[in-house]
Amino acid sequence: MSRKWERMVKKNTKVTNARRKKTGSTLIAGGGAEDSVVFKGRSWMFPLLLVAVGVFCFISFRNMAGQDQLYWVTGASYLFLAVIIYWVRRPFLRIGKQSLTSRRFGGDRTVDASQISQILFSKDAVVVVILPKNNRWAFTRLYHQFPIEQMKETLKEFAGKNNIAINEE
Repeated sequence: MSRKWERMVKKNTKVTNARRKKTGSTLIAGGGAEDSVVFKGRSWMFPLLLVAVGVFCFISFRNMAGQDQLYWVTGASYLFLAVIIYWVRRPFLRIGKQSLTSRRFGGDRTVDASQISQILFSKDAVVVVILPKNNRWAFTRLYHQFPIEQMKETLKEFAGKNNIAINEE
């Protein structure tokens, strides 16, 4: 099947499944989710910064507050936001047939295989170099807590299918 045809089939399957879900019928298999692999990591640096700000609010504002106890709410809000970011907003890399999708700071970004110039592998990191501006997506074991070995294997298969250069260090 051509890529255009595959996209049409996925789109029509998605629309049909939405209609069937409303009527209570069984769903059609092949919605396109099974042809991608997702690797999830953890973001811990920004939540750690938020915890530090929350603790700072608790320590610095406790003597300044006269009758108002709102500093407790401020510090607790920072701690709550840190927990939400750590547990809910996890970084990921989704490897499809012809595209890579990753969660960036501004939202999810998708890059087609034709826009990737090379994929760099090192001991504890995977770097995807994107063509237009030589942007780099880095996925590390320490900072992002990704399973690097499984990612390397899947990205090697992806690169082989889409003729992308691989550089191992």
